[in-house]
Amino acid sequence: MSDMRHDQLVTWLEEQGHSPAEIKKILSKVAEYDAQTVQESIFDSINSGTIDLSALVQEALAAEVAEGGVDTTRE
Repeated sequence: MSDMRHDQLVTWLEEQGHSPAEIKKILSKVAEYDAQTVQESIFDSINSGTIDLSALVQEALAAEVAEGGVDTTRE
């Protein structure tokens, strides 16, 4: 989560009357959901063919890749 979004969420939670301890718990849960959503989104993209998994593997394992990396999208 970007710093600006984080700050906006904290401000909103404070306006809703949550204590600092509650906000800490809420932010922890938000981070947990955020990480899970990102992971699920990546796997959904791989499964749908939007991301080329073999290109992703090639990029991850390449010692040196031409400037700009490997195109992992499928059009």
